[in-house]
Amino acid sequence: MSERLYDIVKCGSMTKRSQNKKRFTPVNYKLRWFELTKHFLSYFDIENVEKNYKAVKLLRAMILSLTKRRERGRISIKGVRLVEPAVLNSDGDSSAPDGFSFQIGYCETDDQLTVRSLPQYTLYLVAANEKERTEWIAALRAVCEEKNTPKLYRYHPGLWLGKKWSCCKNTKRIAFGCQAATHWSETNNNPKQLPELKILINASV
Repeated sequence: MSERLYDIVKCGSMTKRSQNKKRFTPVNYKLRWFELTKHFLSYFDIENVEKNYKAVKLLRAMILSLTKRRERGRISIKGVRLVEPAVLNSDGDSSAPDGFSFQIGYCETDDQLTVRSLPQYTLYLVAANEKERTEWIAALRAVCEEKNTPKLYRYHPGLWLGKKWSCCKNTKRIAFGCQAATHWSETNNNPKQLPELKILINASV
């Protein structure tokens, strides 16, 4: 879907943690430029984009359209299952930068975008301050609520460290989330517990 620059709901720079979708890839953190619309959260190389945006806020559409950018990835809003704060560097990832982190759990494959409630991947982001994190979480939740897709009502605030979760120390990666979601509740979004959630609950007991 082609989107216009004036469709942007929110934009700005944040630090992104590598998702390590491939095995044996190292964890790293890189500063990226993010743009949120009602359909996608996209991220780009940071060079030139943030500088031009700050310099000419009133003409950002024209400036950004003329700026050579390289898109690094995008997440379909239809696939988002949770947007919650995260804890990266407390008994988790010592290489995580200082800042205010949050996570986006999402599905990626076309056949799972509207039916699967459990995220396939998690994107961890670090905002520069608490205000920015709060605004990003609010903006993401607002556009997600326009999509009639299932949401996850429990999550892990920490990281999977390869052998255990940093938050609850559970050694099963598919363990049901150890903390209740703060926004999308079970009663509002999962009135009928899906079979895959029942399996996870039984497996984590």
